[in-house]
Amino acid sequence: MRYILFVSALLLTMFNSVDGNTQDAAKIFKQVADALTKLSFLQYDSYREINNYKDNYFAKNSGTSYLDFASGADGKALRLQLRSEKSLQVYNGTEFFQLNESDKTSVFSKKDLRSLENLSLLYNSIPTLRVSLPLIAGDAGIPKSVKDTSIEGRTYYLLKFELSRKTLAFPSGFSDLDAEVTRYYDLVVNKKTLLPYIIIDRNSIMKDQYYTKTIFTNIETQPESPSPASWFFSSYTGYSPKQDLKKKSLVEVGTNLPSWILPEYKGSMTDSVDYAAFKGKKVLMEFWIKNCGYCMEAFPEMKTLQEKYGKQVDILSVNAYDDRKEITFFYERDKPGYRMLYNGEKLANDLGIYAFPVVVILDESGKVIYSHEGFNKEQIEKVLEK
Repeated sequence: MRYILFVSALLLTMFNSVDGNTQDAAKIFKQVADALTKLSFLQYDSYREINNYKDNYFAKNSGTSYLDFASGADGKALRLQLRSEKSLQVYNGTEFFQLNESDKTSVFSKKDLRSLENLSLLYNSIPTLRVSLPLIAGDAGIPKSVKDTSIEGRTYYLLKFELSRKTLAFPSGFSDLDAEVTRYYDLVVNKKTLLPYIIIDRNSIMKDQYYTKTIFTNIETQPESPSPASWFFSSYTGYSPKQDLKKKSLVEVGTNLPSWILPEYKGSMTDSVDYAAFKGKKVLMEFWIKNCGYCMEAFPEMKTLQEKYGKQVDILSVNAYDDRKEITFFYERDKPGYRMLYNGEKLANDLGIYAFPVVVILDESGKVIYSHEGFNKEQIEKVLEK
């Protein structure tokens, strides 16, 4: 409850709505959308934080973005440069490359704009709003409103809108979601320039237990252009190609697992668990990490499986690489009846597991009878019922 009160107080402090000044939402949304659409060039700094109190996940990132919309036939960014403390990402219209400062490695590929959707600095960004706001403004079915709001004594527009089963995304404007969820957005806009200042998003599933906040500063609509050479990978020296990890394929049905020993979390105590201890019963192993939305959704399903099959099946939660204090949070939150193991990255990689969650089920002899990415409760139950 303490964190919910904290989040509510924070949002109230940031957005003190001015009474009696409800704006014509459709008109203001269109004005902001038009202001963004008219931009030919743009440079700004951004700071974003993710606050997930439910799953104890918090992250921050910041950087400088340069966008060239001038030659884009579809009005989207033809070229972009995204610079953070540790990397530079460049898209020059046909090629994408990333330079990593920490290990002096590079990634180079032929890409189109659609493949850039997951770049961190484009999440809830101004170029994303540039393509999504015209769609929002023109859709009467999207709930929206506008009020004046005061931040540190200065008045802004506060644009609020809701998206059902979709989220803002670059460059399409929206990305569909599988879950039955509504995303709630608060967009603070400078009344003079009609450019974004802050955007906050929450959702109907996690409510006040989760929000992201992005702040835009040092916005320039006529920035100095980067040097022509900066758009080409060949201009950068001192970086070596990043070597792709040679990945094994996911462990197949009929395979016997290699021997393993992993630590088991038991509150203040830690025991080691040997694979040989589970012979004679079916074993369900769910491999997961903290920074994984589908892994978080699997927690209540794991509890249900334990309650239903726990007497006939050994159910193991295997965390790949989060540290012990992170396991403490989930152990204390969920109080699982199943075993929670950790330090499982080597075992996961030996089984060809690099993305999460993955479920592996063994029969009484220790042979794999189910191996699948994701967490499909119906499929899992069918295997356990056999």
